[in-house]
Amino acid sequence: MGKEVQAILNLLSEGVIVEGNIQTPRDIRIDGTLVGTVNADGRLILGPSSHVTGKVNSPNIDVFGSVEGDIVSTGIVVLRAKSNVKGTISTATMVVEAGAVFNGESNMIASTKGVVRPETTEKK
Repeated sequence: MGKEVQAILNLLSEGVIVEGNIQTPRDIRIDGTLVGTVNADGRLILGPSSHVTGKVNSPNIDVFGSVEGDIVSTGIVVLRAKSNVKGTISTATMVVEAGAVFNGESNMIASTKGVVRPETTEKK
């Protein structure tokens, strides 16, 4: 595991209710309830007991709980088996596990990192 194991420095625990916006340059895990917007520059984990009503924005989003609102990611959004999402997902990559519930629409966007563009084949 080594390098992949990383401590989550920001945690909104189960039972905690926040009404407002959260902005962090680091990773964050939410297990409580958030009514508002979350912008994370690091990884965002929405735990199994999480309930988010509002916009979610992070380059790496793992949804185990429920989201009602728009999700935006320049990287990857993973809807885990028991997640429930209602809204629009705009992301470069999306993974939906069996058992996830997603009601809404999805838009695939270009990643800001490592965009691979096909080479033009010109004959000289």
